[in-house]
Amino acid sequence: MRHTLLRRLAKDRAGNFGIMTAIMLPVLLAVGGVAVDLTHVMEEKNKLQALADSATLAAAAAMADKGTMTVEEAQTLAKSFVLGPKKDDIRNSGLPIDQQEAAIAKLEKDTAAVATISTTSNTAASYEVSMTSAYDVPLTGLTSLLGFTAMRVGVESKSASGREGNALSMYLALDESGSMAWDTTTVDPTNPTKPETYDCGTKKKPKTCTRDVPNYLSKMLSLKTAAAVMFDELKKADPNSELIRVGADSYDDKTKTEQSIQWGTTAAASYVNNLPAVPDGGTDASGAMTNAYNALKAANATEKTAHDGKHNTSFERFIVLMTDGEMTGNSSSWNQTLDTKVRTECQTAKADGIKIYTIAFMAPDKGKSLLEYCSSGKDEYYYEPDDMTTLVESFGEIARKAAKTGTRLTN
Repeated sequence: MRHTLLRRLAKDRAGNFGIMTAIMLPVLLAVGGVAVDLTHVMEEKNKLQALADSATLAAAAAMADKGTMTVEEAQTLAKSFVLGPKKDDIRNSGLPIDQQEAAIAKLEKDTAAVATISTTSNTAASYEVSMTSAYDVPLTGLTSLLGFTAMRVGVESKSASGREGNALSMYLALDESGSMAWDTTTVDPTNPTKPETYDCGTKKKPKTCTRDVPNYLSKMLSLKTAAAVMFDELKKADPNSELIRVGADSYDDKTKTEQSIQWGTTAAASYVNNLPAVPDGGTDASGAMTNAYNALKAANATEKTAHDGKHNTSFERFIVLMTDGEMTGNSSSWNQTLDTKVRTECQTAKADGIKIYTIAFMAPDKGKSLLEYCSSGKDEYYYEPDDMTTLVESFGEIARKAAKTGTRLTN
């Protein structure tokens, strides 16, 4: 009888599924938890890699941009790009305070940056910033069934930048017509308001009141600020005035006395800084463009002789043409003859191998059309800033392009 019961029990499979489920369920839950956690860990690693890449690129770019940044400052800047966001993540993780502080301390210990500067000549230098970072990504309770509570992720990144001297001669043709006295949309950060009087009375009882209104910066002040940024960039690229020569001319409906091309930026910077704060007159850039072309044309040996004297075996020639209007001459209406004349001067200069950057600053459509035509290419040489900030950025970018400074990611 007993043997019969044992044989029946051995053959009975009614509870097998329940038994197998009970045995496999923890394993299945753990495997599912691992899959979820691995996806999360990879996402966190990608985020950390992106932060590290941004950090080294920003630090390397800052070193090349400033030229005077120390390696210690660059290292601190790079680390801040990673530590700032990751600390915020830890503080928002829901962990107990003591665990948060421990995680932050470990992150700081495991994040390192190294910056180097290599100077190859008085006018060229290269900068490199590398960094490593690692931290422990907490895992879910399901994965802990397998005995794991965290998974460590680590990343590396390296960026390099450089300042390489590029011999060049540049001529600025700048608008000082009456509309350059007009306001931009940028408020003066130092004096954001100014008093304005207005009629606040009646016909029987006239009265004048005063109120504060926004104090906008003028176009001319914006131009001077932007040009100063350009000159600063050029000076950083050529601190000893051995590679870069700059001249300038301004115009309203008449061509003003030009500043001949000189070594460095001092003479041109002084010329621009002395442009009238409240200019007047119409707009005619043809004479300034003629002067620019005559100063830079290949048939004029002056620039070649000057660069030969500094042992610059080759050099590039640039014109920077800026206006905020359209060609009107001494009238208030667009003058097609003058517009065509400027186009002809631009075409002649480009045919001679001179590269032309153009800046249509808050300009009307006809002014934009003219400067787009005059540029050596819309994508690389034409700018259309509509406020002071973008004007400053435009002048700075032109200087960096001409001087051939840049940053590259090499991680």
